[in-house]
Amino acid sequence: MLKILSILFGIIAISISIILFSANSSFITIYAQDTQYYNNTNENNNSSSLLHELKNIKTILESKVTKLATALQIASNLPQILQPPDINLVDPKVKGIPENADIEKRKIAKILLDQFKEINSILYYFNNGDIYFDEPFHDQLNLTATNFAFRDYYQVVNHTKNTYLSDAILSKATGLNLAVIATPVINHQNEPIGILLGTINFNNYDKFLQSLNLQNDTRLVMIDKNGAKLGDSYKNETSIATKSFEKKEQFSHLTSFKNTLEGKSGSIVEKFDGKESQITFLPYDIFQNKRILLLIQDCNSDGNDSNKCIENNNNKELNLINENVLTRLGSFF
Repeated sequence: MLKILSILFGIIAISISIILFSANSSFITIYAQDTQYYNNTNENNNSSSLLHELKNIKTILESKVTKLATALQIASNLPQILQPPDINLVDPKVKGIPENADIEKRKIAKILLDQFKEINSILYYFNNGDIYFDEPFHDQLNLTATNFAFRDYYQVVNHTKNTYLSDAILSKATGLNLAVIATPVINHQNEPIGILLGTINFNNYDKFLQSLNLQNDTRLVMIDKNGAKLGDSYKNETSIATKSFEKKEQFSHLTSFKNTLEGKSGSIVEKFDGKESQITFLPYDIFQNKRILLLIQDCNSDGNDSNKCIENNNNKELNLINENVLTRLGSFF
């Protein structure tokens, strides 16, 4: 057990070093894709500056997910997890194995939950998508389904045998809006024996984006490729709520969003929530999926002519990354 703890503590230390180094270097990116620059106006210094700052934010967010995925991948190779799941332990009354069954696997799950506060729960599936266990156990008791072969993360991992970061989903145990990191459990004979998963708590994304202290007329959101919100800089908006998941059309109808699905990035002026806004958009690929950042600035907040929104903001720097933000990273990673 001490050896396991030592390994996981090592992951934390290495990951934080990656995050801090990446945030200060324009040359370090993790799982980043080359994006095209797109504008419905001439290229300008403002668009370039905002995209540069969004790329810094993207690098930090990538590092966050990479840390969690690395922890799951290491855990999936531990002897306790590699011991094949025992179908005879499954009790339909508790929608998986009992709380006191296969204790060694549950211990690994509890260590992950203790060390990585961004994770809501740890689950283990059989190869067919049936639930083996869900930790914490009370989440398992609250499950409204016991087979998850219909989920995007199961289908991708089952097909590719590689780690996958899911789109936003509504949990069958808690009803919350969350995402899943799923990694295959493959034995020493290179045979898949199950899938290990961790669910991501979007409250951590909210806290990080809100720590940037953007101006009142500026909003930064992270969404998935369907338009579901994962994180929001607005303090009165909670990304983990069911309501947030159900409002996907708020972002998916935007031209800026549609451009990101084509791999484009840049700035355009369009209506958002009935207001003329400059939206700077940046997509990026991570663990076989896509994430999108939208920086939304209200054109009319200072009485500006909406047609001159980008022009009037040419020299406006957001300074999303600074030493004050860096000193607070430990609270969210």
